[in-house]
Amino acid sequence: MSNGCAMPNDVRHKVRDAAIALFAQKGVKGTTIKDIARAAGVSEGALYRHWPSKEDLAADLFAAEYTAMSRTLREAAGTGPAPERLRRVIGWAFQLVEEAPDRARFLLLSQHDALPLVPDGQETPVDVICGIIGDGIAEGSIRNADREALAHIVIGAIVMNVQSHVYGRQKTPLGDLADTIADALLNGLKREESRHG
Repeated sequence: MSNGCAMPNDVRHKVRDAAIALFAQKGVKGTTIKDIARAAGVSEGALYRHWPSKEDLAADLFAAEYTAMSRTLREAAGTGPAPERLRRVIGWAFQLVEEAPDRARFLLLSQHDALPLVPDGQETPVDVICGIIGDGIAEGSIRNADREALAHIVIGAIVMNVQSHVYGRQKTPLGDLADTIADALLNGLKREESRHG
C-alpha cells in the first residue's frame, strides 16, 4: 500500500506498534491518523505518504500480522505426529494472546473487514492448521473427514477462548486452559479406532 520513499524500518515499527495499540483500544473507526502520528512520533504527512487512509494502514497491518502469524504458527507446531503439533499450536496461540494482547485484539477486531483483503496465495493460519489436519488424516491419527471443517473446529475453539479472554469474560489464564482444550479437541479428532486404544 505504501508509495513514495521507503519509511525507515525503525519508524515503520513505531507506526505499527502505535497503530496496533490504538486500533486494539479504540477500533479502526475510533482512531485517527492524528492519533497514530502522535503516538508514533511522526507527522501526519509521513503517514499519508505511505498509506492513503487509516483503513489502508489497518488492512496493511492486518495482512502483515496475519501472514507473519502463519510462519510462527508453523514453526511452533514443529514436527512429529499431527496431534502433538496441534497441541503445540493451541499452546502457542494462547501464549501469544497473553504476551501480546493488543496484537490479538487487533487481529480479532479487524478480521471481518480485513481478512478478505489478504492477498490470494499467502499462507494463512487456516492453511497451516489444515495442513496439520491433512497430515494427521494421512498418518491415521485423525479421523478421515473434511480437513477444512476439522481445521475450523480447532480454530473455532482457539478463537472463541481468545475472544472471551480479550473481552474479559474468560478469567482463567489461557495458558492454564491450553491442555484441557487440546485434550477435548484431540479426543474428538481421533480416528474412531484410535479412541479406545
